[in-house]
Amino acid sequence: RIQILFEITMETEDRRYGISAINSAPEHNEQVDGEAGVKEIGMLPAFVMSINFIIGAGFFSMPYVFYHGGIFIGMLTLLLVTVTLILTSNWTLEVCSRAQALEHVIRESDIPDLTFQDVSIVGRRHYGLNSAKERLLPPRPKYEITSGRKFEFTELMEIFFGLPGRIVTAVSVIIYLLVTMTAYATIFGSTWALVLPYNVSRHGTTILRSCNLSDFDSLLPGGTCLNTYRFSLLIFACIVIPMCVMNVSTMKPFQVALSFAMQITIFCGTIHSLYGVVTGHIAGGEPSHHPDRFFAFDFKNFLGMIPIVVYSQVLHEGIPLIAQPAKNKKKLHKLFAAALTYACVVYTLFSVLAALRYRDDIAQCASLNWAATAKRGNNIFIRILSYLILMTPSLVVCTAFPLCALTLTANAFILFLGKDPSTDPKYRIYYKGITAGMAVISIISALFISNLKTLSKYAGLIAFLLIMFYPIMLQVASRRKCRRVFGKVDEWIEESIIASTSWKEEDRTRLLDKYAKIRDIMTMTPYYSSWWSRTWVVAIVTGVSVVLFVFGAMSTGMTPKN
Repeated sequence: RIQILFEITMETEDRRYGISAINSAPEHNEQVDGEAGVKEIGMLPAFVMSINFIIGAGFFSMPYVFYHGGIFIGMLTLLLVTVTLILTSNWTLEVCSRAQALEHVIRESDIPDLTFQDVSIVGRRHYGLNSAKERLLPPRPKYEITSGRKFEFTELMEIFFGLPGRIVTAVSVIIYLLVTMTAYATIFGSTWALVLPYNVSRHGTTILRSCNLSDFDSLLPGGTCLNTYRFSLLIFACIVIPMCVMNVSTMKPFQVALSFAMQITIFCGTIHSLYGVVTGHIAGGEPSHHPDRFFAFDFKNFLGMIPIVVYSQVLHEGIPLIAQPAKNKKKLHKLFAAALTYACVVYTLFSVLAALRYRDDIAQCASLNWAATAKRGNNIFIRILSYLILMTPSLVVCTAFPLCALTLTANAFILFLGKDPSTDPKYRIYYKGITAGMAVISIISALFISNLKTLSKYAGLIAFLLIMFYPIMLQVASRRKCRRVFGKVDEWIEESIIASTSWKEEDRTRLLDKYAKIRDIMTMTPYYSSWWSRTWVVAIVTGVSVVLFVFGAMSTGMTPKN
């Protein structure tokens, strides 16, 4: 009887939950009840937004840490971090899909006030099996990412770890984004203070003057340069605060235009650095007596490099924001993998060539090195090129800043209200007001620190949680929860198989393995799950993340040699 029951059960499960079901997905995105979907964007704008999320403040610190920590070891570290983050970004998509499936179960349930923590008790639909004992089958998992629902990291942690997960994650995301937005403000402020011809005097006393590159070696410039830096931050505030109250879809033209300008700038900076290395015009035209540190290795500076490399590749907090309006949900994993790979290639080329060209003279914000060739007396084409390299990054951070502000506001609402009301018209005014307020707080913070390397290092340590440890924890917890909800089989069947004396041991093992396989298959999401979702891959990534984090944390207690 058990054999017949098992075969019928297996046939039913294979038909409803087999590989064919896993490899398919809904053709259309279902809208969540009571919520309106956001305006969809194509994959190119989504890719551009992803690039804008990645290539930000950390980009300009990379040549400095590459040169002082070791260029070759820096390339290997960047490659290792990129591969790790491609995996964790894909897991983030899987977790969002599982959260959507669990929410669908809650909406379909007739149990009042059912929560994500209690979803495992959802009643099953009944199927009679040859007059045998009734079999209760779990509901079919509806794994998808929709345009009508966005799961922020904070929400995901609450779904799978409860209220403590929500609080810890929201606080870490908010701190990280505030530090990042402060770093964006320092890039703009230091660049404009260095490049623009400030020369303002009053009663014979200089109030504003253009800064020198050496003014930004310390935590904060002094004298009249400090006034110039803070005045530049005021200009930055006038630009970004109005952008912070725009919708994501409204910002699409700005994102595309400035991202295109940024890529041209990176290309020009890379080619100009290559020209300097090939012709021997290194370190601002000085003789090439500076040491070549391509294969050099400095352990203390290497430790300081790790959090900055991690920080330079942060994308994950923007994945829900970009995935929601993206039109082709089936290719989201390829989209984010392509963005991280592109950023890795761009970082490597620019960082290596800029480090080899400027060497000991490399600035902590690498774009500032082109201030020397932007001065009068140089070829007019070189001056224009230098101004492009100097100014474009400061404008591009103006597009990344509002995206961070919107994400920060969403997490602040989730922390206190338990939900993201970004699509709720009742909260629209409050949402925009708080977003603008968060922007003001970060700009005020930039008034008291201008050292990009320091900001990048501490932001990088927080980033370990967001892009490595949280996705790992969510991958494990979400699969376990979905295995309980969607892969549950009646215990009496397994107990009967185990207690049977008429079957051989290998037959019992085979049947139990099939049940285990059913439960495992039930956690696999369409398009996003593959071999990289397996437990052994998660274990390897966990080990790599722990080692990198320990090394990065060690750098906070060391004074690097420059």
